[in-house]
Amino acid sequence: MSSSISRHLGQPIRACSAASRLELKNAMAGHLAGLRIEEDADAASTDAQPTPGSLFRETLARVAARTERTAPPPPPPIVTKAPNAAAFLKVAAPMLLPRADFEFMTLELAAAAAARCPSGGDYFVVRSGADAVLGALRPPIGDGTLRLCGDGNDGVAMQAALLLAECLAEAEANVKQVSGPASLAEAFSRQLAFRRRWKAPEKTGGLRIFSRRRPAEEAGRPELVTGESRSAATVIEWLDACEVEAGIDAAQRTPGRVALERFGGVYVRRQKDGELACICGVVGQATSPGGRRIGLVYTPPSLRRAGHATELVKSVTSVLLDDRTGPGFATVVVPAGALDGLWTRAGYCHVGDTAEYRLDPAPRALPTDAVDDDSETVQ
Repeated sequence: MSSSISRHLGQPIRACSAASRLELKNAMAGHLAGLRIEEDADAASTDAQPTPGSLFRETLARVAARTERTAPPPPPPIVTKAPNAAAFLKVAAPMLLPRADFEFMTLELAAAAAARCPSGGDYFVVRSGADAVLGALRPPIGDGTLRLCGDGNDGVAMQAALLLAECLAEAEANVKQVSGPASLAEAFSRQLAFRRRWKAPEKTGGLRIFSRRRPAEEAGRPELVTGESRSAATVIEWLDACEVEAGIDAAQRTPGRVALERFGGVYVRRQKDGELACICGVVGQATSPGGRRIGLVYTPPSLRRAGHATELVKSVTSVLLDDRTGPGFATVVVPAGALDGLWTRAGYCHVGDTAEYRLDPAPRALPTDAVDDDSETVQ
């Protein structure tokens, strides 16, 4: 662009003299002389006087036509039933593995059922064409909850959840508890309750899932304390305190010594004087399809707000991700509503939420219109 154009573009046009404006006009005309502007065929209209309503309808029609040409609608979903957990995994794995950090609980449950219960249980897969878009399993192990799996942000998966609810309602399946991705679990539960004429489902809980796929930079190697270590007594005491602070009922608490054995040792961070500052337990096996996850992190109240938990989580996560035999991610599961500051500071990302619903087979109350005895009924 010429220097005269650059000079005039730095000030309002109204401040230019008539000669300057003519100079600018001639310069721009020369600059645009080599450009060819073609009329947009979609923008042309045969209406002599188009109205805003007609333009809007025409635009919608053009967008719909383009969408139909470029993205044909997916095949309608079809519900199928797998004979066992192994068959379920074979069909559902292509859907689950790309989202393994969010679906790790489903993967672990199905893998455990395949190893321990070769027969029995309910396993459903909803397909759209050749692709599985939704899964549901209720293996013999567990508490009888029907667990859904699938992408809650996918409209086809949502349609599949509603279809599965319709099928199970028609079959009068005995479903009392449902869990899974929050949106799918809610839609499925409400549809099933509606079709069975049950009370509205009650949400009983949910989880937030965080994931990290890359080791933390410059993270130190954490110390692992086992039952034979000199700090085992303190670790056991802190494990008990962690469950008390979490509000777990006394009848359902796991004794600290038992928890230490189940973890296979607990990672610790120490203060400068060598005393314990924070503990972290890890559950799952490195070769599990569901990965490994941090089960708990606990710092005594007097030692909090000093960064001990953040640094320990970073170093433990690096240990987990450095294990090349693992699936390449580490996860954290916290109750819905729990603060996520620790996990985000440690480099974890929120990957999704789950929800749990209880279904009550009691008949729901239907709205009725009050009618006087002497009133006439109009057919």
